Amino acid sequence: MGFVKRIERVALAVESIEAARPFFEQLFGAVFHPIEVIEEMGIRYAPFDIGESRMELLEATRPDSPVARFLEQRGQGVHHITFEVDDLDAAIAEFEARGGRIYYRHTYAPGVTFEGYVWREAFVHPKEAFGVLIHLAEKKRAPLGVRNDLAGLGNA
Repeated sequence: MGFVKRIERVALAVESIEAARPFFEQLFGAVFHPIEVIEEMGIRYAPFDIGESRMELLEATRPDSPVARFLEQRGQGVHHITFEVDDLDAAIAEFEARGGRIYYRHTYAPGVTFEGYVWREAFVHPKEAFGVLIHLAEKKRAPLGVRNDLAGLGNA
């Protein structure tokens, strides 16, 4: 049995969210959610739905951010694919037992939510995943009254 629930989203790195957004709205009927800023990562992101699928646009807010480096090295395009898991620790253990290697793990500070969820995440390096950054994410619904509280990380 696998540890992946589903492909949660596909993230695209773009030079400008405002320039890319109309393409998805006008041609695919995308419905965008509020843009959020993650200061600690130096990004703005715009989640959106196309049908029953979720995607997001990522834009760098500073030149030393991972998205800025990605854009400089590879140009605009697929930045990562998010696989949702129920239990991040169990997923990592199973992934590593199968010979995989996690290169980065991240847990946000208490109270920090995105799109109404508390996230824990880990990443598989693109060099090990055929050129694609794989994002494993555990999402838990935030407690009532706590929604999109970026706890000082910024918000657009």
